[in-house]
Amino acid sequence: MEQNNYGGKNYQIQAESIGHVGDVYQTPQVTGEELLHKGIQLLNQRAYRQAIDVLSDATKTNPSISDTHYYLAIALLNGEKPRKIDVWTIQRIESELNAAVCGDAKSSKHYMLWAIVKHGYYVMNGFREKTPTSAQLFSQGQFIETEHAREILYHLDDQKNPYWMHLYKKFR
Repeated sequence: MEQNNYGGKNYQIQAESIGHVGDVYQTPQVTGEELLHKGIQLLNQRAYRQAIDVLSDATKTNPSISDTHYYLAIALLNGEKPRKIDVWTIQRIESELNAAVCGDAKSSKHYMLWAIVKHGYYVMNGFREKTPTSAQLFSQGQFIETEHAREILYHLDDQKNPYWMHLYKKFR
């Protein structure tokens, strides 16, 4: 593995992936999947700021990978309760989760995280929710797989949020 700097950021890439075409050497491109994998590693270390940078690059590199949007939303939470996050960050999180849902409408994890975020920010701060409401999202996300429920619980602790508590009671 060799470390290269792409756009001011360092990523690990395979050295043997450099190819020669005619008289022009092509440098390897970091794929969206590679960036997603690196972003998940950073999330698992709770290195949220670095994960945001890598996952943002992943969404630009390949916006069709719905998990990049989902994991970017988790990173944007920065380990905080949704009710304590500013409106601009909440709007970006919702935009990423909407993109994740549009890319993979069958994935319960996207809906569950979005339900927790919406309820935590809007309802718990006394704001009115727009559609889809947290209750509508929760109904789509309640069949979440164990590994994804635990992933959300690992990055987010919001014991006053009923949707978070549902996950905690069911999957702790």
